[in-house]
Amino acid sequence: MQPLKTNLAARKRDERFRARFRLPLTEHLIFSIRVVHPVEEENTTTGERKVTEYHGILSLSEAYVTFNSTDQQGRYFEIVMPLYTVRRVEKLMEKGHKYPIKIVNWHQSESVYYLNVNEKEYENFSNTLTNNLRQQIKHMKMMKQFLMSCPSESVVNEKTVEGDVVPGGLGLIFEFPGDSKKLKDKSKMKLWKKYFDEYGRNLTISKTPRFAKLIRVGLPNRLRGEIWEICSGAIFERFMNQGLYARILEENKGRNSLSLEEIEKDLNRSLPEYKAYQQKEGIDSLRRVLSAYSWKDPELGYCQAMNIVTSAILIYMSEEQAFFTLGILCDDLLPGYYSTSMYGALLDQIIFEHLLEKTMPKLHAHFKETDIQLSVACLPWFLSLYINSMPLLFAFRVLDCFFMEGPKVLFQIGLAILKINGNELLEATDDGVFMDILKQYFNSLDQPLYPNSDNPKAKNLTRFNELLLVAYREFSNVTDELVRELRQTHQLKVVAGIESFTKRSAVRNIEDAAGLDKTELGIVYDKFYNVLYYKQNSRAERNDSRMDFKSFQLFMGSLARWAAKKSAEEEADERQLKVAHNFFSQLFKVFDLNQTQMIIGVGRIYKGDLNSQIQLFFELHDVDKDGHLNKDEVVQLSETLLWIFRNTSGEEEEEEEHLNAVSTFLHHAFEYSETRDGDQFLSLGSLRMIVLADEILETFFDHGFADTFELTEKAIEQQKSLGREIFDNLLATGSKLAASTVVSRPLLKEMSISSSDMQATIDAVKETKLDETKEKDDGIKEKKVEKEEHVLGEESDSEEEEEEGDLSPDVLEEVDRLLKEYGDEEE
Repeated sequence: MQPLKTNLAARKRDERFRARFRLPLTEHLIFSIRVVHPVEEENTTTGERKVTEYHGILSLSEAYVTFNSTDQQGRYFEIVMPLYTVRRVEKLMEKGHKYPIKIVNWHQSESVYYLNVNEKEYENFSNTLTNNLRQQIKHMKMMKQFLMSCPSESVVNEKTVEGDVVPGGLGLIFEFPGDSKKLKDKSKMKLWKKYFDEYGRNLTISKTPRFAKLIRVGLPNRLRGEIWEICSGAIFERFMNQGLYARILEENKGRNSLSLEEIEKDLNRSLPEYKAYQQKEGIDSLRRVLSAYSWKDPELGYCQAMNIVTSAILIYMSEEQAFFTLGILCDDLLPGYYSTSMYGALLDQIIFEHLLEKTMPKLHAHFKETDIQLSVACLPWFLSLYINSMPLLFAFRVLDCFFMEGPKVLFQIGLAILKINGNELLEATDDGVFMDILKQYFNSLDQPLYPNSDNPKAKNLTRFNELLLVAYREFSNVTDELVRELRQTHQLKVVAGIESFTKRSAVRNIEDAAGLDKTELGIVYDKFYNVLYYKQNSRAERNDSRMDFKSFQLFMGSLARWAAKKSAEEEADERQLKVAHNFFSQLFKVFDLNQTQMIIGVGRIYKGDLNSQIQLFFELHDVDKDGHLNKDEVVQLSETLLWIFRNTSGEEEEEEEHLNAVSTFLHHAFEYSETRDGDQFLSLGSLRMIVLADEILETFFDHGFADTFELTEKAIEQQKSLGREIFDNLLATGSKLAASTVVSRPLLKEMSISSSDMQATIDAVKETKLDETKEKDDGIKEKKVEKEEHVLGEESDSEEEEEEGDLSPDVLEEVDRLLKEYGDEEE
């Protein structure tokens, strides 16, 4: 157990390390050392320069060195330094410091670290760092070419940042949203140049409190895409995979897929109010990015809402930048959001409701009392990252914060929206009023907060400034660590709820149940998809609901004793194996192997009467389908009966009776056979007469064969059902979900869900039984908002000033609503 615990602890440590610094999955924490990092900085108030000593942790992985300040004074300083950007490392000789090292990066910036280690630890660290640096030398050759794609290089070198020199987003061609003068774009560019000069840029940038402040006041248009990929870690993926985007497009040119068909349906529904997506050039750009990603990750392919997010980031990013950023969004920042089941978005919606209950219990209770469905509004916020809810300019400001600080921003912004509108929402009595209040609020985000104030600064504040202030000040305790813990706490409930809902929906929609009741249908459903999931490993076939022959054998083995039992003697008996194969082959053809035909086939056996069972065996052995059994087919039937008897009998006496019954059957079959053209054959009527003349055979066909089928589910199978990837992203509904599309923003289609669908969802959730994990006290307290203090996100005219619970039913009901909302049904 000890090695297992150690491995699990190391894995958890590596995951946190990668999440903390947004590193690729290839990285593992090798060293973690306490250091002091002196930094010469300019005092923003006095203009004087002084050295600040940051105490923190220096970490080393295969390809990165990172530093993050752990200063008790709360001073923030963070560096993520790829080893391929390191020109040299030197050991310094300084009095009073035994192990100081100096690192010089690609941009000739020097950083010094005083290592708090002993001699052995220093040697180990030094040797590992040296070896890792040697491994990265080959990548350093790619630096010069890569930096040509970074606008920050042109900003620092004071060159004109033109689209034909440095690749960029569609805004370079079709203009960026908003008025650049009102947005103070030039002033912001000057501030960022100053920051780049002092703290580095692109792959060598250091992050300080000023970095965060510059992002929160809004990024300049030309740098927004690069800062997004720096914050998200997409810049590291893009560097290590240069040329991959173009290569994927080239290798798959002319190919077609289901994902490409769905992409085509959505292209004209992606931010249609932005003029780039009203023209061929913009639509072609979006098509290429979405198509390339669907080829890169064929298991996911293309899913609903992907086009909305991609069309937004393409305004500020080049196609290659957007391609890698989309990958980070789907795999890291928002896992499970853009999948066929949307389980990631549903999971975060559960967490959002949990946080609402903790922070605003009165408002949460009001929503429950009035049956207001919170997810009607809030789930689309999360799926579209607020792009489909807010005016575009403000949605991009939210994206600025989201890429910098991670998924917690989605929760902070959402909670702030509800808190600011709390008084009005407490008066809402239904979903319509609830939605109307929020719609009016989003339309008013550009309005001044204090229109009658004599203070010029206060007069410039908007309701969006207030939103950011409340989000960061009132909900600062919503951290990435808290979100990660809550995701782990609630994820099994979401998985189980979606499984149960999908299963009930599929079972309810089966037209021909072949006499099986709901419980029996559910068991056949589970066994059918269990076999498909575990035995059909091809990702391209994840939505294929047909079985191959091997899977069919396993499926029958999970239902019937005779199909599952294989003794050592039988394995060695070539004749018995041939009989079994022939019988399975005939069943395989009759069942047709899709879900509907499988249910009909099982039901025909399990609920069939004597005559129907006799007819089934007759049809299975009438190989030439001439309506009669010839001599060879009669012999095959007798061998099949004997094989089934052998695999279901227990006592020797019983086996002897079965052997005698089969022998008698053969004797009577030839005795009562008919002759045609000199050949003997047995008709269905004659077979029925022979069976009725033998008590053992009559019992077998009347109920004995049906009794060999056990429509019960073992405990271990129930656990497997819960644990697998939500039926491989819900196989049963994958085709329908993958076909869903997104409508124009910000207006969405009205929801249209039948009452039976709603009730089925609610029932599925209510009957989901899991061991409740005791949730940690997240320490979130409700605070009062002091509207007079609006210091965050304040924008002024001068550059200096600019420097500064359980699974709720309504969550799963939203799945159907979103399918309608993002669907391609006829208007």
